[in-house]
Amino acid sequence: MPMIDGTDIRFARFYTVEGPSKSNTGPFAQDNQGFIWFGTPYGLNRFDGYTFKVFVHDPANPKSISSSYVHALFTDRSGTLWVGCDQYLNRFDSENETFTRYPVPHVNHISQDSHGFLWLSAPTGLYALSPANGRIQRYSHDPANPASLESNDIKSSGEDREGRFWVGTSEGLDLFDRSSGKVTLHIPVYEASLFLSFYEDRFGVFWIYHVSGNPLVFDRKTNTLTQFSFEQEPSQGAKLTGITGMLEDQNGDLWLATNGAGLLKFDRGHRRFIRYRHSLGDPESLAQDSVRSIFQDREGIIWASLGGFGLTRFTTKRLPFKRYRHDFGNPADRDEPFVGAILEDSQGILWIGTHDALHRIDRKKQQYKDFHLTGPGKGTDAITICQDRSGYLWVGTYGHGLFQFDPRTSRYKNFKHDPANPQTLSNDIVPRVFVDHTGTLWAATSDGLDRFDSAANSFTTYRVRPQAEHTYYLDIAEDREGRLWLGTESSGLLRFDPATGEFMVFQRDIDRPGTLSSNRVNSVHFDHSGTMWVGTQEGLDRFDRGTGRFSTLSQRDGLPGNDVACVLEDDLGDLWMSTDNGVAQFSQRTRSVQNYSTADGLPGPDLTGWGTCLKSKTGEMFFGGFSGATAFYPKDVRDRQYIPPISLTDFRLFGGEVEPGTKSPLHKSINHTNAITLSHEQNIFSVGFSALSYLNPTTNRYRYMLEGLDRSWNEVGSDRRFATYTTLPAGKYTFRVEGATSRGLWDEPGAILHIEILPAWWNTEWFRIVCLAALLLLVTAIYIHRRHLREEENERIERLRQAQTDLARASRVITMGELAASLAHEIKQPIGAAVTNAETCVRLIDRDQPDLPEAREAALEMARDARRAADIIEHVRSVYRKDSSYEEIVDVNEVIREMAVMLQKEANRHSVTIRADLTEGLPNVMADRVQLQQALMNLMGNGIEAMGDTTGELSIKSQLGEDGQVLISVSDTGVGLPTGKADQIFNAFFTTKPQGTGMGLAITRSIVESHGGRIWATANFGPGATFHFTLPIREAVCR
Repeated sequence: MPMIDGTDIRFARFYTVEGPSKSNTGPFAQDNQGFIWFGTPYGLNRFDGYTFKVFVHDPANPKSISSSYVHALFTDRSGTLWVGCDQYLNRFDSENETFTRYPVPHVNHISQDSHGFLWLSAPTGLYALSPANGRIQRYSHDPANPASLESNDIKSSGEDREGRFWVGTSEGLDLFDRSSGKVTLHIPVYEASLFLSFYEDRFGVFWIYHVSGNPLVFDRKTNTLTQFSFEQEPSQGAKLTGITGMLEDQNGDLWLATNGAGLLKFDRGHRRFIRYRHSLGDPESLAQDSVRSIFQDREGIIWASLGGFGLTRFTTKRLPFKRYRHDFGNPADRDEPFVGAILEDSQGILWIGTHDALHRIDRKKQQYKDFHLTGPGKGTDAITICQDRSGYLWVGTYGHGLFQFDPRTSRYKNFKHDPANPQTLSNDIVPRVFVDHTGTLWAATSDGLDRFDSAANSFTTYRVRPQAEHTYYLDIAEDREGRLWLGTESSGLLRFDPATGEFMVFQRDIDRPGTLSSNRVNSVHFDHSGTMWVGTQEGLDRFDRGTGRFSTLSQRDGLPGNDVACVLEDDLGDLWMSTDNGVAQFSQRTRSVQNYSTADGLPGPDLTGWGTCLKSKTGEMFFGGFSGATAFYPKDVRDRQYIPPISLTDFRLFGGEVEPGTKSPLHKSINHTNAITLSHEQNIFSVGFSALSYLNPTTNRYRYMLEGLDRSWNEVGSDRRFATYTTLPAGKYTFRVEGATSRGLWDEPGAILHIEILPAWWNTEWFRIVCLAALLLLVTAIYIHRRHLREEENERIERLRQAQTDLARASRVITMGELAASLAHEIKQPIGAAVTNAETCVRLIDRDQPDLPEAREAALEMARDARRAADIIEHVRSVYRKDSSYEEIVDVNEVIREMAVMLQKEANRHSVTIRADLTEGLPNVMADRVQLQQALMNLMGNGIEAMGDTTGELSIKSQLGEDGQVLISVSDTGVGLPTGKADQIFNAFFTTKPQGTGMGLAITRSIVESHGGRIWATANFGPGATFHFTLPIREAVCR
């Protein structure tokens, strides 16, 4: 059967570092949740599209896998995964991630029949296992029984569609009657083989394959065998290639994995095989030609094991974007993929310009031809192509000038710059050639805009400013008025009027909104309505002709990249553009953006370069750039309908992975857990997740939210598949996560995890109940004893009040003791005068002639002096007597003056000057005059002591404060407030004096606050401190 090479499949490789454990992948399986499983000699691997989780044998754990060498994998109809290893068959418990072992050694193949029995193929015979009760029955070869199996070395087994059971052995294929345990038909295969099996395709063809030869087809009606052979050259005869696996994809195509010829696809219509194999220069080909096994997942992706080269995956579904990536005349060549220019000529021939040559592609006839315009072995560097009305192709190059090429004769003419001739091309770098509506050819070079005169074969060059720096042009477009719009490398957007030869410049102005997004203009495009769209380095700009302003569409609005290289419009009015990160589609109707990547068939992400794009007469679009070229029909580009299941893949506390177990918050594996309870100390956790779509996992999308905390979805890409929450308060939360392919629908309702964070024991409901009960008991006990304790309590309160009164009086007495010397002077004067008047009175009476009038007058003077002394004594006694508080209307200034007089002697003793700055007309206050005197005496006395003998000044000031209260300030020039302890000076027993009691300022604060005022202290800018206190005025007190 003939064989041809195929190039339409792209294989994604997994190398040793990023692939399964140690590569050398063996069997495949997919479980019910969608995870892909790989068996290797070094462990069992579970793959979620991004990471591998490896299960290996642990001698200390009897529930671990029995051996790290995995020979067989199978998922039964209940979803249970079975693993064949060296010593035992293992059943995987996915909820607990543990294994149960069954004593069947070296199982290399597993199947399940319609009755639910598992059939295990091993070198020691065929085993039937009942999953329901675990019973195992062995069938083996008996030399004395011709109806027994042909060999004990069983390779495979399985049912066909009619329910007949087949067993592959080292001797061939046996039809096995399970009820009698007898072989009813033997199909001998004479080549020695390490593996033999069968496959029944959708047409009922019964294939037999093995690793030692070509496949065979068995006709079950006639019991005849037909062998297939693969011929490349008829004269060389058949070349045998071992077959290691077979499957039909979702399109119905039959695939064969071979032992040296790569992957084969059976083309039934042409009766041939299409071969896909390793190509040295193509990283998207098979990594090697030896394929050990083949497997198809539910999404339709085919996986292939490549032994020591890891594994590969690919899709057989037709991708909307066709790639042109390499030398177009030789698809096997793997040169630089850059495409600089694309054109479809009037005959439908495709022309592509690359560094190497100008390529002619006749897609109808499948003919390719290259033209090396600069000579053999020299690079053509074609970066723009157009066709004039005469049918000539004009090819602009990078550094080789402009070529006029006749596609009918393959002859060409080269136009180059001649510095001595101004009518030649202005520069040999020609990024764009363009034919306007009149048929005139324009060439945009790196030094000017050239108009070609076909009659004279000469050029006329136009420049924005003839004497200015060169303008590097990148694109040309024509509007409906016949004006040319020119994109430049760094000079913005230019409008050129061919009729007048005048330019108009549009540039980026960072201080003016509505200007260009960038001065690098890659592409200019006019849509069907005449609206101009400009592709720049920073997005896609739309020009409003009415206002002359630009609006920008960029990555913030959904573009895959900001560097917009070229823009096209489809038949529905949607704009398509190439970028530095794929292709974007912009709907002008919905203002929405759809992005396309290598997963959709693009040759690579970067399609920028020289702004290469084309829309053919049939509506086919082409884009070219650094990653190659792509072609597609917009109507064929549809979103993928596959909705991948999403699964939770990881749970971490404080960054550490949590394994399921009895002492773990996870009682089951996270992908089987729907609720979890955490302590109040476990309130920092992360949840990992994955959408199980394997076509291009990097483009999958995710959104998650934690109900009870998040108010909206958090949408993230595949690089942020962990949701982390920190220091959550106690409560109940619900974590939800949904996944989707790059443009697919969300997997609703997605995965759900209920999370409860328990409160601390002191914040639990039971603790609150206990506390409440204890409180009720305490209240009850207090209530019972209240009558007995009331009198004692009142007595203690009275004693406390008495102690406070005694303390205050003691303070006054102490203060008065300190003023004794000052008061002695005041009392001595009236007492001395009284004594003098008494002696005078005695002398006047003792005369021989008593002078009674004079004696009487002296007696009266003596009485007045006595009363004066008594008044002074009474005044002093009132300061420290033990009378009850009595509030009256008090003139604050009068009290201040009295205290100044009383403390004058003490001030003189310390060489201190007392100055009173009293505001006249202050409102009266309601106060206990004696207590007010005591407060002032404490503050003034402290100030005098603070100044010592330093000849300071004590200032007392009264005024009306901002809050409407009377404000009194006592300021000194002494040592000031204690450093670092200024907030403690009003505390009881705090003192800085060696012999102080620490009660003066505390009592002063008590007096002031009892009158409804407040007291505070501030440090002066110079030496000393100022004490302030306020008192409410009489009206405020009355209110």
